[in-house]
Amino acid sequence: MKPFSPFLGHVPGILFFYLVSMFMWAPQSGRALASDFSERKTADGQSTSAVSGDELAALRAEVDRLTALVASLSTRLAHLEEEGKPSVVSFPEARPIPAAGTTGGGVYQNQNPDISVVGVAMGKTSSDRRDPDRNTVRLEGSELVMTKNVSPYARANLTLGYHGDEGHVEEGYADFAHVLPGRWEARIGRFLMPLGKLNQIHPHDWPVAARPLPLAFFLGGEHGATDEGLSLSTPLDLRSKTYARWQFEALRGGSTILFNDGQTRVLGSRLSGNTPLNESDDLNWGMNWHRGAWNQAGDLDSTVYGADLMWRRRLSQFDRLTFWGEWLWNTREALGRSPLTSRGYYLAGMYKFRKDRDWHVGVEYDCTERPGDARFNAVARSLFAGYWFTENDRLQLQFRQVRDPFQRTSAHEVLLQVIWGMGPHKPHLSNF
Repeated sequence: MKPFSPFLGHVPGILFFYLVSMFMWAPQSGRALASDFSERKTADGQSTSAVSGDELAALRAEVDRLTALVASLSTRLAHLEEEGKPSVVSFPEARPIPAAGTTGGGVYQNQNPDISVVGVAMGKTSSDRRDPDRNTVRLEGSELVMTKNVSPYARANLTLGYHGDEGHVEEGYADFAHVLPGRWEARIGRFLMPLGKLNQIHPHDWPVAARPLPLAFFLGGEHGATDEGLSLSTPLDLRSKTYARWQFEALRGGSTILFNDGQTRVLGSRLSGNTPLNESDDLNWGMNWHRGAWNQAGDLDSTVYGADLMWRRRLSQFDRLTFWGEWLWNTREALGRSPLTSRGYYLAGMYKFRKDRDWHVGVEYDCTERPGDARFNAVARSLFAGYWFTENDRLQLQFRQVRDPFQRTSAHEVLLQVIWGMGPHKPHLSNF
Protein backbone atom coordinates (compact mmCIF):
# COMPACT_ATOMS: atom_id res chain seq x y z
CA MET A 1 0.00 0.00 0.00
CA LYS A 2 1.32 3.55 -0.97
CA PRO A 3 2.03 5.99 1.87
CA PHE A 4 -0.60 8.57 0.77
CA SER A 5 -3.43 6.14 0.08
CA PRO A 6 -5.19 6.52 3.49
CA PHE A 7 -6.08 10.16 2.83
CA LEU A 8 -6.17 10.44 -1.02
CA GLY A 9 -9.93 10.64 -0.88
CA HIS A 10 -9.73 13.95 0.99
CA VAL A 11 -7.22 15.69 -1.36
CA PRO A 12 -9.65 16.58 -4.26
CA GLY A 13 -12.00 18.41 -1.94
CA ILE A 14 -9.18 20.33 -0.33
CA LEU A 15 -7.71 21.41 -3.68
CA PHE A 16 -11.12 22.37 -5.07
CA PHE A 17 -11.78 24.57 -2.09
CA TYR A 18 -8.30 26.07 -2.42
CA LEU A 19 -8.75 26.86 -6.18
CA VAL A 20 -12.12 28.51 -5.72
CA SER A 21 -10.82 30.62 -2.89
CA MET A 22 -7.77 31.79 -4.78
CA PHE A 23 -9.70 32.77 -7.92
CA MET A 24 -12.31 34.62 -5.93
CA TRP A 25 -9.91 36.35 -3.64
CA ALA A 26 -6.95 37.12 -5.94
CA PRO A 27 -8.51 39.83 -8.22
CA GLN A 28 -10.27 41.52 -5.33
CA SER A 29 -7.20 41.42 -3.17
CA GLY A 30 -5.12 42.89 -5.99
CA ARG A 31 -7.56 45.77 -6.46
CA ALA A 32 -7.79 46.32 -2.72
CA LEU A 33 -4.02 46.40 -2.34
CA ALA A 34 -3.62 48.68 -5.35
CA SER A 35 -6.22 51.06 -3.95
CA ASP A 36 -4.60 50.93 -0.54
CA PHE A 37 -1.19 51.77 -1.87
CA SER A 38 -2.48 54.41 -4.24
CA GLU A 39 -4.24 56.28 -1.46
CA ARG A 40 -1.43 56.64 1.04
CA LYS A 41 -1.37 59.78 3.06
CA THR A 42 1.46 62.08 3.85
CA ALA A 43 2.40 63.17 7.32
CA ASP A 44 0.32 66.37 7.04
CA GLY A 45 -2.86 64.38 6.15
CA GLN A 46 -2.85 64.99 2.38
CA SER A 47 -3.25 61.95 0.16
CA THR A 48 -0.74 61.12 -2.52
CA SER A 49 -0.38 58.50 -5.23
CA ALA A 50 2.47 56.24 -4.01
CA VAL A 51 2.01 53.02 -6.07
CA SER A 52 4.09 52.70 -9.20
CA GLY A 53 3.44 50.60 -12.27
CA ASP A 54 6.26 48.21 -11.29
CA GLU A 55 4.52 47.31 -7.99
CA LEU A 56 1.25 46.52 -9.75
CA ALA A 57 3.05 44.38 -12.29
CA ALA A 58 4.76 42.43 -9.49
CA LEU A 59 1.40 41.79 -7.80
CA ARG A 60 -0.14 40.46 -11.00
CA ALA A 61 2.86 38.20 -11.54
CA GLU A 62 2.39 36.70 -8.03
CA VAL A 63 -1.28 36.00 -8.80
CA ASP A 64 -0.29 34.27 -12.06
CA ARG A 65 2.27 32.15 -10.21
CA LEU A 66 -0.28 30.95 -7.67
CA THR A 67 -2.74 30.12 -10.45
CA ALA A 68 -0.10 28.00 -12.21
CA LEU A 69 0.69 26.25 -8.90
CA VAL A 70 -2.95 25.29 -8.40
CA ALA A 71 -3.15 23.90 -11.95
CA SER A 72 0.02 21.87 -11.36
CA LEU A 73 -1.37 20.42 -8.12
CA SER A 74 -4.61 19.47 -9.85
CA THR A 75 -2.70 17.57 -12.55
CA ARG A 76 -0.59 15.80 -9.93
CA LEU A 77 -3.70 14.84 -7.99
CA ALA A 78 -5.24 13.23 -11.06
CA HIS A 79 -2.14 11.08 -11.60
CA LEU A 80 -2.10 10.03 -7.95
CA GLU A 81 -5.77 8.97 -8.08
CA GLU A 82 -5.06 6.78 -11.15
CA GLU A 83 -1.96 5.11 -9.70
CA GLY A 84 -2.66 4.87 -5.96
CA LYS A 85 -5.70 2.62 -5.45
CA PRO A 86 -6.33 1.48 -1.86
CA SER A 87 -5.36 -2.13 -1.22
CA VAL A 88 -6.56 -4.50 1.50
CA VAL A 89 -3.85 -5.30 4.00
CA SER A 90 -3.96 -8.82 5.42
CA PHE A 91 -2.33 -9.61 8.74
CA PRO A 92 -1.30 -13.08 9.92
CA GLU A 93 -3.83 -14.79 12.16
CA ALA A 94 -3.26 -13.93 15.80
CA ARG A 95 -2.47 -16.92 17.94
CA PRO A 96 -2.93 -16.87 21.75
CA ILE A 97 0.29 -16.95 23.69
CA PRO A 98 0.10 -19.61 26.40
CA ALA A 99 0.45 -18.12 29.86
CA ALA A 100 2.72 -19.53 32.50
CA GLY A 101 1.10 -22.21 34.57
CA THR A 102 -1.26 -23.47 31.86
CA THR A 103 -1.29 -26.91 30.40
CA GLY A 104 -2.93 -27.90 27.16
CA GLY A 105 -6.11 -25.92 26.61
CA GLY A 106 -6.63 -25.12 30.31
CA VAL A 107 -7.48 -21.69 31.63
CA TYR A 108 -4.70 -19.74 33.28
CA GLN A 109 -5.06 -19.40 37.04
CA ASN A 110 -2.78 -17.87 39.61
CA GLN A 111 -1.74 -20.73 41.87
CA ASN A 112 -0.21 -18.61 44.65
CA PRO A 113 -2.15 -19.17 47.91
CA ASP A 114 -3.47 -16.53 50.28
CA ILE A 115 -0.95 -16.46 53.13
CA SER A 116 -1.65 -15.26 56.67
CA VAL A 117 0.33 -15.25 59.91
CA VAL A 118 -1.23 -15.11 63.38
CA GLY A 119 0.67 -14.82 66.64
CA VAL A 120 -0.41 -15.05 70.29
CA ALA A 121 1.78 -13.97 73.23
CA MET A 122 0.68 -14.77 76.78
CA GLY A 123 1.68 -13.37 80.13
CA LYS A 124 0.52 -15.26 83.22
CA THR A 125 0.70 -14.82 86.94
CA SER A 126 -0.73 -17.33 89.41
CA SER A 127 -0.93 -17.97 93.12
CA ASP A 128 -0.13 -21.65 92.46
CA ARG A 129 3.62 -21.97 93.05
CA ARG A 130 3.66 -25.35 91.27
CA ASP A 131 2.44 -23.89 87.99
CA PRO A 132 5.39 -24.01 85.52
CA ASP A 133 3.96 -21.03 83.58
CA ARG A 134 3.66 -18.87 86.70
CA ASN A 135 5.01 -15.32 86.29
CA THR A 136 6.12 -15.84 82.69
CA VAL A 137 5.63 -14.22 79.30
CA ARG A 138 5.85 -16.56 76.34
CA LEU A 139 4.81 -17.06 72.77
CA GLU A 140 1.77 -19.22 73.33
CA GLY A 141 1.38 -20.04 69.67
CA SER A 142 1.74 -18.87 66.10
CA GLU A 143 0.17 -20.05 62.88
CA LEU A 144 0.99 -19.89 59.20
CA VAL A 145 -2.22 -20.25 57.20
CA MET A 146 -2.34 -20.87 53.45
CA THR A 147 -5.64 -21.14 51.58
CA LYS A 148 -6.53 -21.27 47.89
CA ASN A 149 -9.38 -22.12 45.54
CA VAL A 150 -7.47 -24.68 43.48
CA SER A 151 -10.34 -25.30 41.07
CA PRO A 152 -14.05 -24.49 40.69
CA TYR A 153 -14.71 -27.61 42.76
CA ALA A 154 -12.04 -27.60 45.47
CA ARG A 155 -10.57 -25.29 48.10
CA ALA A 156 -7.41 -26.24 50.01
CA ASN A 157 -6.24 -25.14 53.45
CA LEU A 158 -2.97 -25.72 55.27
CA THR A 159 -2.37 -24.44 58.82
CA LEU A 160 1.08 -24.88 60.31
CA GLY A 161 1.15 -24.28 64.06
CA TYR A 162 3.92 -23.65 66.54
CA HIS A 163 3.02 -24.20 70.20
CA GLY A 164 5.59 -24.35 72.95
CA ASP A 165 8.69 -26.02 71.54
CA GLU A 166 7.06 -28.03 68.77
CA GLY A 167 5.74 -27.34 65.33
CA HIS A 168 3.12 -29.43 63.58
CA VAL A 169 0.36 -29.43 61.01
CA GLU A 170 -2.76 -28.25 62.79
CA GLU A 171 -4.97 -28.57 59.74
CA GLY A 172 -4.44 -29.68 56.18
CA TYR A 173 -7.50 -30.50 54.14
CA ALA A 174 -9.36 -29.96 50.89
CA ASP A 175 -13.05 -29.09 50.59
CA PHE A 176 -14.96 -30.36 47.57
CA ALA A 177 -18.31 -29.02 46.33
CA HIS A 178 -20.48 -29.65 43.24
CA VAL A 179 -18.89 -33.05 42.61
CA LEU A 180 -21.09 -35.32 44.74
CA PRO A 181 -24.75 -36.16 44.17
CA GLY A 182 -27.31 -33.74 45.50
CA ARG A 183 -25.89 -30.96 47.66
CA TRP A 184 -23.33 -33.09 49.45
CA GLU A 185 -19.92 -31.60 50.17
CA ALA A 186 -16.75 -33.37 51.30
CA ARG A 187 -13.72 -32.51 53.42
CA ILE A 188 -10.74 -34.84 53.47
CA GLY A 189 -7.49 -34.53 55.40
CA ARG A 190 -6.68 -33.31 58.90
CA PHE A 191 -9.09 -30.87 60.56
CA LEU A 192 -10.60 -29.76 63.86
CA MET A 193 -13.20 -32.26 65.01
CA PRO A 194 -16.81 -30.98 65.14
CA LEU A 195 -17.04 -31.58 68.91
CA GLY A 196 -19.09 -28.61 70.02
CA LYS A 197 -18.88 -24.98 68.96
CA LEU A 198 -15.59 -23.71 70.33
CA ASN A 199 -13.41 -26.64 69.23
CA GLN A 200 -14.05 -25.77 65.57
CA ILE A 201 -12.70 -22.23 66.08
CA HIS A 202 -8.99 -21.47 66.49
CA PRO A 203 -8.13 -20.05 69.95
CA HIS A 204 -6.98 -16.69 68.57
CA ASP A 205 -10.62 -16.14 67.51
CA TRP A 206 -11.93 -16.67 71.06
CA PRO A 207 -12.92 -13.75 73.32
CA VAL A 208 -11.25 -15.45 76.33
CA ALA A 209 -7.57 -16.05 77.02
CA ALA A 210 -7.89 -19.43 78.78
CA ARG A 211 -9.45 -22.61 77.42
CA PRO A 212 -12.64 -23.56 79.32
CA LEU A 213 -12.01 -26.44 81.70
CA PRO A 214 -14.43 -28.93 80.05
CA LEU A 215 -12.66 -28.51 76.71
CA ALA A 216 -9.24 -28.84 78.35
CA PHE A 217 -10.27 -32.01 80.24
CA PHE A 218 -12.25 -33.74 77.46
CA LEU A 219 -10.43 -32.61 74.32
CA GLY A 220 -7.00 -31.60 75.58
CA GLY A 221 -4.22 -29.96 73.62
CA GLU A 222 -3.20 -26.37 73.10
CA HIS A 223 -5.34 -26.08 70.01
CA GLY A 224 -8.22 -28.50 70.56
CA ALA A 225 -9.03 -31.94 69.20
CA THR A 226 -7.97 -32.61 65.61
CA ASP A 227 -8.22 -35.81 63.63
CA GLU A 228 -7.68 -37.20 60.16
CA GLY A 229 -10.33 -38.65 57.93
CA LEU A 230 -13.35 -37.84 55.81
CA SER A 231 -16.27 -35.54 56.56
CA LEU A 232 -19.46 -35.38 54.48
CA SER A 233 -22.03 -32.64 54.96
CA THR A 234 -25.21 -31.36 53.37
CA PRO A 235 -27.66 -28.52 54.10
CA LEU A 236 -31.13 -29.53 55.25
CA ASP A 237 -34.26 -27.94 53.84
CA LEU A 238 -36.49 -27.40 56.88
CA ARG A 239 -38.95 -25.15 54.98
CA SER A 240 -38.49 -22.39 57.53
CA LYS A 241 -36.09 -19.56 58.29
CA THR A 242 -33.80 -22.00 60.08
CA TYR A 243 -30.59 -22.96 58.29
CA ALA A 244 -29.44 -26.46 59.25
CA ARG A 245 -26.52 -28.68 58.22
CA TRP A 246 -25.87 -32.34 58.90
CA GLN A 247 -22.33 -33.78 59.01
CA PHE A 248 -21.01 -37.32 59.08
CA GLU A 249 -17.36 -38.17 59.89
CA ALA A 250 -15.21 -41.27 59.53
CA LEU A 251 -12.00 -40.53 61.47
CA ARG A 252 -8.77 -42.22 62.44
CA GLY A 253 -9.48 -41.74 66.15
CA GLY A 254 -6.29 -39.95 67.09
CA SER A 255 -7.47 -38.58 70.45
CA THR A 256 -5.51 -39.96 73.41
CA ILE A 257 -8.16 -38.81 75.93
CA LEU A 258 -11.44 -40.00 74.44
CA PHE A 259 -10.18 -42.80 72.18
CA ASN A 260 -7.20 -45.14 71.81
CA ASP A 261 -4.95 -42.94 69.68
CA GLY A 262 -5.86 -44.22 66.24
CA GLN A 263 -5.86 -47.97 66.85
CA THR A 264 -9.54 -48.18 65.94
CA ARG A 265 -11.67 -45.91 63.82
CA VAL A 266 -14.14 -43.31 65.06
CA LEU A 267 -17.54 -42.60 63.54
CA GLY A 268 -19.46 -39.47 64.36
CA SER A 269 -22.13 -37.02 63.34
CA ARG A 270 -23.16 -33.43 64.04
CA LEU A 271 -26.35 -31.49 63.43
CA SER A 272 -26.11 -27.71 63.64
CA GLY A 273 -28.07 -24.67 62.54
CA ASN A 274 -29.00 -21.04 62.92
CA THR A 275 -32.51 -19.79 63.69
CA PRO A 276 -33.31 -16.07 63.35
CA LEU A 277 -35.76 -15.07 66.06
CA ASN A 278 -36.40 -11.49 64.89
CA GLU A 279 -34.50 -8.61 63.30
CA SER A 280 -32.13 -8.35 66.28
CA ASP A 281 -31.88 -11.87 67.75
CA ASP A 282 -30.68 -15.18 66.41
CA LEU A 283 -29.93 -18.60 67.87
CA ASN A 284 -27.03 -20.89 66.95
CA TRP A 285 -27.44 -24.47 68.06
CA GLY A 286 -25.72 -27.81 67.59
CA MET A 287 -25.50 -31.40 68.84
CA ASN A 288 -22.91 -34.07 68.10
CA TRP A 289 -22.12 -37.73 68.70
CA HIS A 290 -18.85 -39.66 68.20
CA ARG A 291 -17.99 -43.25 69.04
CA GLY A 292 -14.81 -45.35 69.02
CA ALA A 293 -12.79 -47.70 71.20
CA TRP A 294 -10.85 -46.30 74.16
CA ASN A 295 -8.78 -49.29 75.38
CA GLN A 296 -5.72 -50.77 73.73
CA ALA A 297 -7.50 -54.00 72.80
CA GLY A 298 -10.16 -52.00 70.99
CA ASP A 299 -13.10 -53.95 72.41
CA LEU A 300 -14.43 -51.30 74.81
CA ASP A 301 -16.23 -48.35 73.30
CA SER A 302 -16.10 -44.70 74.28
CA THR A 303 -18.96 -42.45 73.25
CA VAL A 304 -18.98 -38.68 73.58
CA TYR A 305 -22.11 -36.57 73.23
CA GLY A 306 -22.22 -32.81 73.02
CA ALA A 307 -24.65 -29.92 72.75
CA ASP A 308 -24.05 -26.20 72.34
CA LEU A 309 -26.26 -23.13 72.24
CA MET A 310 -25.55 -19.46 71.47
CA TRP A 311 -27.96 -16.53 71.62
CA ARG A 312 -26.95 -13.20 70.07
CA ARG A 313 -28.70 -9.82 70.18
CA ARG A 314 -27.55 -6.96 67.95
CA LEU A 315 -28.07 -3.72 69.85
CA SER A 316 -26.59 -1.49 67.13
CA GLN A 317 -24.11 -1.63 64.29
CA PHE A 318 -21.20 -2.12 66.70
CA ASP A 319 -22.85 -3.31 69.94
CA ARG A 320 -23.81 -6.93 70.56
CA LEU A 321 -24.84 -9.08 73.51
CA THR A 322 -23.97 -12.80 73.38
CA PHE A 323 -24.64 -15.73 75.72
CA TRP A 324 -23.38 -19.23 74.94
CA GLY A 325 -22.59 -22.54 76.55
CA GLU A 326 -21.57 -26.13 75.84
CA TRP A 327 -22.24 -29.46 77.49
CA LEU A 328 -20.14 -32.63 77.10
CA TRP A 329 -20.95 -36.16 78.22
CA ASN A 330 -18.66 -39.16 77.90
CA THR A 331 -19.55 -42.77 78.63
CA ARG A 332 -17.04 -45.65 78.55
CA GLU A 333 -17.69 -49.36 78.58
CA ALA A 334 -16.01 -51.28 81.41
CA LEU A 335 -15.41 -54.99 82.01
CA GLY A 336 -17.69 -56.47 84.66
CA ARG A 337 -19.13 -53.17 85.78
CA SER A 338 -21.43 -50.36 84.72
CA PRO A 339 -20.13 -47.82 82.18
CA LEU A 340 -17.96 -44.96 83.39
CA THR A 341 -19.79 -41.68 82.87
CA SER A 342 -18.44 -38.13 83.15
CA ARG A 343 -19.90 -34.73 82.33
CA GLY A 344 -18.83 -31.14 81.97
CA TYR A 345 -20.22 -27.78 80.91
CA TYR A 346 -19.43 -24.10 80.79
CA LEU A 347 -21.57 -20.94 80.46
CA ALA A 348 -20.42 -17.51 79.26
CA GLY A 349 -21.84 -14.08 78.51
CA MET A 350 -20.23 -11.18 76.67
CA TYR A 351 -21.05 -7.58 75.79
CA LYS A 352 -19.21 -6.21 72.74
CA PHE A 353 -19.34 -2.45 72.19
CA ARG A 354 -17.52 0.51 70.63
CA LYS A 355 -16.37 3.53 72.59
CA ASP A 356 -13.10 5.03 71.39
CA ARG A 357 -12.20 1.58 70.05
CA ASP A 358 -13.88 -1.83 70.05
CA TRP A 359 -14.19 -3.46 73.46
CA HIS A 360 -15.69 -6.64 74.88
CA VAL A 361 -16.29 -7.65 78.49
CA GLY A 362 -17.79 -10.84 79.90
CA VAL A 363 -18.07 -13.56 82.53
CA GLU A 364 -17.63 -17.34 82.41
CA TYR A 365 -18.38 -20.28 84.68
CA ASP A 366 -16.90 -23.79 84.23
CA CYS A 367 -17.82 -27.03 85.97
CA THR A 368 -16.52 -30.42 84.84
CA GLU A 369 -15.46 -33.94 85.66
CA ARG A 370 -12.68 -35.83 83.92
CA PRO A 371 -13.36 -38.55 81.32
CA GLY A 372 -13.34 -41.85 83.21
CA ASP A 373 -13.18 -40.13 86.59
CA ALA A 374 -16.37 -38.67 88.06
CA ARG A 375 -15.24 -38.44 91.69
CA PHE A 376 -14.83 -34.65 91.69
CA ASN A 377 -15.89 -31.49 89.94
CA ALA A 378 -13.33 -28.89 88.86
CA VAL A 379 -14.74 -25.35 88.92
CA ALA A 380 -13.52 -22.06 87.43
CA ARG A 381 -15.00 -18.55 87.58
CA SER A 382 -13.73 -15.85 85.24
CA LEU A 383 -14.01 -12.19 84.30
CA PHE A 384 -12.56 -11.25 80.93
CA ALA A 385 -12.14 -8.16 78.75
CA GLY A 386 -10.72 -7.29 75.37
CA TYR A 387 -9.47 -4.07 73.76
CA TRP A 388 -9.00 -3.73 70.00
CA PHE A 389 -6.29 -1.55 68.50
CA THR A 390 -7.42 -2.46 64.99
CA GLU A 391 -9.09 -5.45 63.38
CA ASN A 392 -5.60 -7.01 63.16
CA ASP A 393 -4.47 -6.77 66.80
CA ARG A 394 -6.00 -6.71 70.26
CA LEU A 395 -5.36 -7.24 73.98
CA GLN A 396 -7.30 -9.71 76.14
CA LEU A 397 -7.27 -9.87 79.92
CA GLN A 398 -8.78 -12.62 82.07
CA PHE A 399 -9.05 -13.00 85.86
CA ARG A 400 -9.77 -16.60 86.81
CA GLN A 401 -10.33 -18.47 90.07
CA VAL A 402 -9.69 -22.20 89.61
CA ARG A 403 -10.39 -25.09 91.98
CA ASP A 404 -9.11 -28.41 90.61
CA PRO A 405 -9.43 -31.30 93.07
CA PHE A 406 -7.90 -33.69 90.54
CA GLN A 407 -4.63 -31.75 90.82
CA ARG A 408 -5.31 -30.70 94.42
CA THR A 409 -4.93 -27.05 93.55
CA SER A 410 -6.86 -23.87 94.17
CA ALA A 411 -5.45 -20.76 92.57
CA HIS A 412 -6.10 -17.26 91.31
CA GLU A 413 -4.79 -16.48 87.83
CA VAL A 414 -4.31 -13.35 85.74
CA LEU A 415 -3.74 -13.87 82.03
CA LEU A 416 -2.81 -11.14 79.54
CA GLN A 417 -2.94 -12.04 75.88
CA VAL A 418 -1.60 -10.09 72.89
CA ILE A 419 -2.97 -11.25 69.53
CA TRP A 420 -1.90 -10.01 66.11
CA GLY A 421 -2.40 -11.09 62.55
CA MET A 422 -1.16 -10.37 59.04
CA GLY A 423 -2.91 -11.28 55.83
CA PRO A 424 -6.52 -12.08 54.91
CA HIS A 425 -7.01 -14.53 57.81
CA LYS A 426 -7.53 -12.02 60.63
CA PRO A 427 -7.91 -12.81 64.37
CA HIS A 428 -11.51 -11.64 64.52
CA LEU A 429 -14.52 -12.53 66.68
CA SER A 430 -17.06 -12.91 63.88
CA ASN A 431 -18.48 -16.07 65.46
CA PHE A 432 -19.49 -14.14 68.57
